[in-house]
Amino acid sequence: MALLLCVLFAGEATAKPRLAIRAFENKTPEQVPASAITEMMTTELYNAGLFALMERERLDVVTDEIFLGQSGLVDSSTAPEFGKIRGAQYTLTGAVTVYHYRAGGGVVAIPGIAGGAAAKTAYVTLDIRVIDNTTSEVVYAAAEQGRATREAAGIVTRFGGFATASYGGILATATRDAVARHVTTMKEYGWE
Repeated sequence: MALLLCVLFAGEATAKPRLAIRAFENKTPEQVPASAITEMMTTELYNAGLFALMERERLDVVTDEIFLGQSGLVDSSTAPEFGKIRGAQYTLTGAVTVYHYRAGGGVVAIPGIAGGAAAKTAYVTLDIRVIDNTTSEVVYAAAEQGRATREAAGIVTRFGGFATASYGGILATATRDAVARHVTTMKEYGWE
């Protein structure tokens, strides 16, 4: 009996805290894919295994399945039931506070040859907070900046020129960097 109680209490002690992630807000003047950033954060936190994630942004999908189960069209032994959705201990909210890139470069003139180089650096800052749903206390708050740089170069002669450039996805790369930094920092926090 004592062994059974130890196993039961050990299972409770190692249970992951339940976290709901709310949609990120755009606090910049730029066009920001805030919903994509929310998805990135959800995926990274899921992969990190820190929390049991509770769906809140797409609850319509869950309730549709519950209503389908209640309609009689689904086998009642497998149908989800009302009142079984688990509550979240914590809620994560986030905001995009910086979302831009800066370009730089120059040209070098050599007689008969011209060369140049350019670079774009993207900066994305994500501010997040985690709220204890029981007390409404902010138990964690952090801002992390992601950065990504892409470079291009080329030369031109009287016979022609050659250049290489690829800037695609630079803001997405900087965003993923900021998200990864948050998850790394969150791993160090003592979640209960």
